[in-house]
Amino acid sequence: MTDNPWLAIPAADYEGHMGVSGVDQLGPLRDVLADVYAEVQPARMAVIGCGTGNGLDVVDPARTRRLVGVDLNADYLALAARRHARLAAVAQWIPADVTACALDAAAFDLVHAALLFEYVDPATLLPRIAGWLAPGGVFSVVVQLPGGDATISDTGFASLRALSGLLALVSPDRLRDLATRAGLTETSSRAVPLPRGKSFWAATFASR
Repeated sequence: MTDNPWLAIPAADYEGHMGVSGVDQLGPLRDVLADVYAEVQPARMAVIGCGTGNGLDVVDPARTRRLVGVDLNADYLALAARRHARLAAVAQWIPADVTACALDAAAFDLVHAALLFEYVDPATLLPRIAGWLAPGGVFSVVVQLPGGDATISDTGFASLRALSGLLALVSPDRLRDLATRAGLTETSSRAVPLPRGKSFWAATFASR
């Protein structure tokens, strides 16, 4: 995985691209996580593809006794750990490929993945996620829908251009089908409008 473009994108470039001076998506992504966290109130949660930890300020360590953050880029995780030092007693940061890392089976009340399936094989990852969920656990997903000015918007951060050949949008219908096959049941879904004419699809699925 040493040639994966994500390993060559500095955190400052990623956050600049995603922030208010770029595509302005960090706020909407945080809002989605805040909503699902408030609803599920998980004692154990995993955020896969967690990047630099956007949205983890919503986690209450008095309620959530275990938080696992997984990301390919160890530098992103180190930044997340520094920013969310108040979670140190409950947090574990795992630098790994999410399609190959070993998480405990039936161990999480909530697994959250935002803008991850565009970069990994959903047919490989979804059964793994289903296996990580405890009975009645919730899988929360955010994917980008087609439309807008570009697949990877030009925000002046040259390092992000390397993702253009890696990103592949995944339709909600395909995710629904794969989730059903993995033993998950859709419980909610909605479109989230964004700047630049883009939008997200945010959904939750429950473990049967």
